[in-house]
Amino acid sequence: MAEAPPASPGGGGGSHESGEHSPRAGGGVREQDRFLPIANIIRIMKKALPANAKIAKDAKETMQECVSEFISFVTSE
Repeated sequence: MAEAPPASPGGGGGSHESGEHSPRAGGGVREQDRFLPIANIIRIMKKALPANAKIAKDAKETMQECVSEFISFVTSE
């Protein structure tokens, strides 16, 4: 007896990305979709620091990764 292929949970097999191609063949999440916009991170960091403070590029990128990971962790609970 042959088994039918499992049906997808959404019924259709479509993607929410209307016509955009994913950089990975497996349909992985793009980096820009996973992280918060860097401009928002910088704005929040500047509010907490003195007006003449400089923020290193590495610090901005690290905060972007940490904040995004934290939000992902909180929303997955």
